[in-house]
Amino acid sequence: MPNPFNVKPSNSNNFGAYRDAYKMFSQSKNPMQLFMNMASKNPNMQPIINMIQNSGNPQMVFNQLCQQRGINPQEFLKSITG
Repeated sequence: MPNPFNVKPSNSNNFGAYRDAYKMFSQSKNPMQLFMNMASKNPNMQPIINMIQNSGNPQMVFNQLCQQRGINPQEFLKSITG
């Protein structure tokens, strides 16, 4: 399943990194701040940060990115959450 953010872990065939990130976000008390801190360390994430700051709705940004890349967001999430 393609990654809508187009950011790949070192082994793109291993969804373990995605699952670990999903777990961190789901257990975080402030997932948006966690995402912004992680994303700010990766220059490839700057367009996504800008989109979130402009729209204020991360779910909408995620769905838009999926649509732009022809990815079903529910299928992608299902693939990383198990």
